[in-house]
Amino acid sequence: MMFSHSVCNSSHIMLSIPLLAICCLLSTIGEQHHYTDAFSIDTTTQYVHHAITKKRFTVHRHHPSKQSDLTDWVIENLEDNGSITSADAVKAGEGDTLPRDGLVVGKCRIFAAAADQSNYDDELYPIYLYLGRNGWGTGVHPTTRLCLEWLGDYGVKDGDILLDYGCGSGILSIAALHFGASRCIGVDVEAEALVTAERNMELNGWAGRFQGLHTREVLPYGLFPPRGASLCIANILIGQLVRPSMVAALVTNLEDGGLLCLSGIRPGEVDSLKETYTGFEWLDDQYAELSASETTNSIESYGFDCGRWARLVGRKMAENDSFIQQMSELAVS
Repeated sequence: MMFSHSVCNSSHIMLSIPLLAICCLLSTIGEQHHYTDAFSIDTTTQYVHHAITKKRFTVHRHHPSKQSDLTDWVIENLEDNGSITSADAVKAGEGDTLPRDGLVVGKCRIFAAAADQSNYDDELYPIYLYLGRNGWGTGVHPTTRLCLEWLGDYGVKDGDILLDYGCGSGILSIAALHFGASRCIGVDVEAEALVTAERNMELNGWAGRFQGLHTREVLPYGLFPPRGASLCIANILIGQLVRPSMVAALVTNLEDGGLLCLSGIRPGEVDSLKETYTGFEWLDDQYAELSASETTNSIESYGFDCGRWARLVGRKMAENDSFIQQMSELAVS
């Protein structure tokens, strides 16, 4: 959720629809933008989620390999090529403390990377997380919990494609893959967070089903052609969520009828978001609020009460020419 985003300082010149189309085409065929081909829609492939049975569901943890699927642009922009992640029995993310028997959130039980889960025989999906530099997101913050619960209760159907914007540790993408998503793209402004997310994917056995991208590598209509993602989840502070360029990045890469889940927001900020994200049917039955005092290990991890947070969910209505024109203007704002 602690996400910062650089915004283009271009003057407010309207980007015509043909020019936008050209930009998006270049994004899909550029030498380093191999992810669009790798994650294009494949309607012939059947994806089946990890079925929960009465037997304990087990993840076979893997050691990170030296080979990375991150783009050259991300690797070149790492501030430090030294140790980014480490394994601990109780510490994960950016120093959050997880219970030794795992943090239960919805359908998941979340462990630190070196924890021992051998004594836990239940039907929850296990998630392992490294202690990582800029690897925010473990389930101890109310907003992460709100997003995890939404993915399990409402969000993911078998074969769905997730755009995880502000992915941090990658915890939401890992959960989505457990729940039946076919693939995920995680976007973050911090290159170290993308490394952490990729390593967490491999640790949980999902290498090859996740692609990490920097925000500067995302263009309108550039991901998951030709339709867009089935779901988009953005657990980011409102100051970033209302930026025109971010609105364009999220909305144009979501398919018509797709679900948008926004968190990282306070209850009093919800109306502003609804005004900013036009073209959505807001789903009141999926709206939720949660405070730190109601979130296991939140106050213990942070050392203070971070207050009350909200989750807003909407369904994208069909695009029209005026919508595309509006997104074109936002993309260069």
